[in-house]
Amino acid sequence: MRHFDFTLILTTLALAVIGIIIVYSATYPSSQLQLYQKQSMFLVVGVIAMAAAMLIPLKIHYLLSYYYYGIACLVLFILLFQPGDVDRWLNLGFIKFQPSEIAKLALIFILARFAVDRKKDLNSVKFLAVCVALTVFPFILVVKQPDLGTGLVFVVITFFVLFVAGVKPLYLFIVASPILSLLFAFHWIAWAVYFGILVAVLLLSKPQIRVTVITTVINLLVGIFTPVIWNRLHEYQQERILVFLDPGRDPFGAGYQLIQSKIALGSGGLFGKGFLSGTQTKFAFLPAKATDFIFATLGEQFGLLGELLVLSLFLLLLYRITKITIECRNPFGKLVCTGVMAIIFTQTFVNVGVTAGIMPVTGLPLPFISYGGTSLVVFISMIGLALNIFYHRLEY
Repeated sequence: MRHFDFTLILTTLALAVIGIIIVYSATYPSSQLQLYQKQSMFLVVGVIAMAAAMLIPLKIHYLLSYYYYGIACLVLFILLFQPGDVDRWLNLGFIKFQPSEIAKLALIFILARFAVDRKKDLNSVKFLAVCVALTVFPFILVVKQPDLGTGLVFVVITFFVLFVAGVKPLYLFIVASPILSLLFAFHWIAWAVYFGILVAVLLLSKPQIRVTVITTVINLLVGIFTPVIWNRLHEYQQERILVFLDPGRDPFGAGYQLIQSKIALGSGGLFGKGFLSGTQTKFAFLPAKATDFIFATLGEQFGLLGELLVLSLFLLLLYRITKITIECRNPFGKLVCTGVMAIIFTQTFVNVGVTAGIMPVTGLPLPFISYGGTSLVVFISMIGLALNIFYHRLEY
C-alpha cells in the first residue's frame, strides 16, 4: 500500500465530488437537474478507468502509441463528415463521446515515444519537424470542428513534453516563433518590434543557416498573411477576441458571458451567497454555468474562500504529479506524466482565467469539475496513469 499516492487519489476524488455538488447547484431547480446524476455515473466509470490505467503496464502504451494516435486522428477526421454542422461529439447511438479529449492522451503517448526513440536527435531539424507535424494534424482537425481551445492545448502539450525531453529552449522558441508572430502581427508596430527581437536572437545564437533562413521566411509570411488568417476565423471566434480586449463592445451579445461571469464572481464576496442561493446562477443570467463557467458558479455561492479551496486542491494535485515526474527514472513514464501535468495545468489556468476575464473565452472545461462525461473519465484516467508511473517510478 505504501506504493500508492493516496494524496493524489483523495485530491482527485475531492475535486470530482465538488464538481458534482456544483453541477447540482448550477442546474437546480431546472429541467437539467439530472445532469448531476449523469456526472455521478461518469465518476464511477472514471474510477474504473483509473483502476485500469493503474494496472496496464506502461510498456503496452509505449508499444501501442502509434495505433492510439492513428485511431484518434481517424475518428477526428470522421467527425468532419457527420451530417449537418460539424460537431465535437461522435454519436454511436448507445454512447456519445468527445474524441478530442481522447486525442490529448494519444498525442502525449506518441510524442513521449518518439522523443524516447530519438533521444540522440532531439535538437535536429528533422525531429522537431516531425513533432510539429504530429501536433499540427490533430490541431487542424479539432479547429475545424470548431474547437480552437482544445487545439491550443495540443500545442502546450507538445512544448512541455519536448522541454522535459531535453530540447534546447532556443529551438522551442524557434518552433513557437510563428505562433508569436501571429499574435503580434495584429499591430504592425508590435510585430516589427517582435521581428527585430527574433532576428537578434537568431544572429546571436547562431543556429544552422537553413534554420535561420526558414524561421525568418516563415515569420515574414505569417506576419504578411495574418489578415488572411483573421478572416478565416469563425465570426464568433473573432468576437471573442475583440470582446476580450473590450468587454463593453457587445454587452448583450458576445460580451454577455464575460460580464455575467465577473458579476457572479464579484457578488460572491468572501463567503459567498450560500449553497443554491446564487442569483446569477439561479435566475439563469450566467450562461454555461455547469460547464465553461462553472468556476463563476462556485465563486458566487461559496465566495473567495471556496475558490481558494478548489485552487489549493489543484495546486496540490499538480505538485504531486510534478513530484512523480521528477522522481520517475523511466524516460517514457516521465514524459507521459509531463503531458498529464501540462493538460491539467493549462485547462485549469485557462478556464479560471476566462472566468475572471483575463483571457479570451475558449470553451475549455475545468478539469474534474465541469460537467462532461468524456472529460471527467479521461482526466481521472490520466490520474490513473500518474499513479501507475508513481508505482514504477524507480524502475528504468
